[in-house]
Amino acid sequence: MSTTFRFGEIEIEAVSDGILKTNIDTVKDMAREKARALVNGPTDGVYLMPVNNFVFRNGQNTVLIDAGCGDTVQPTLGRLVANLHTAGIEPEDVTHIVITHLHVDHANGLVDNDGAAIYPNAEILIHDEEYAFWLEGDGAGSTEILRRKRERNLFNMKPYLERTRRLRDGQETAGCSPVLAAGHSPGHSCWRIGTGRRAFMALGDLVHIGAIQISHPEVNLTYDLEQDRARASRRRMLDIIAADGLAIAGSHIDAPGVGRIVRSGSAFAYEAE
Repeated sequence: MSTTFRFGEIEIEAVSDGILKTNIDTVKDMAREKARALVNGPTDGVYLMPVNNFVFRNGQNTVLIDAGCGDTVQPTLGRLVANLHTAGIEPEDVTHIVITHLHVDHANGLVDNDGAAIYPNAEILIHDEEYAFWLEGDGAGSTEILRRKRERNLFNMKPYLERTRRLRDGQETAGCSPVLAAGHSPGHSCWRIGTGRRAFMALGDLVHIGAIQISHPEVNLTYDLEQDRARASRRRMLDIIAADGLAIAGSHIDAPGVGRIVRSGSAFAYEAE
């Protein structure tokens, strides 16, 4: 499943990796009943979260934003490669992969079950702070959960280590520039694609549940590693996006995940493209 959008000279394809089954109990800072009402979800609290990926061409470059889950999470996920094929894009066509952060639903799809690169010609673009947190140091003092995540990230990134470009805010490659929006992960980044008001911002996991966190940016999920920092990053980035009139590409916004953020009172609202 894919949908095409155009912003100025940029044509972006929204490509689904599938649906992640989670629960409204992951929402913090809001009563469960209110959260359930906002998403219009079932009474048992089940929430079906889309996992959207995006691909665009910039000259000779074919750039993929995040890499999905592979077959490591749930049977309703891991559809990215098949859906790229349907859209006429093969793994070997991808020249760059923008990584918003190294969590399972964004990076496990970089490799197959044997650890071989699925995208044999792709250069990884990642914020320097995300790379440093997960892939450098010995993890001394980390929790068992973080230790396991580091091991998996090393597995995912191993075949790409010689073709990984670490960027900081303001640096650009293939028309992509990271903006640190840490909290969900210590180096989590949104990525600005293109220039001016015809640009768009890839959100990564700045927002998990659009029906809640855009109108209530103070609300976090249990997935956010640094809660206060995630909250501050969300408010700051939504403010920038609304002020600059940017389109957004949201990993977990209702599929296909492309639209606009506008101001609404003291918070924001989402308008699907």
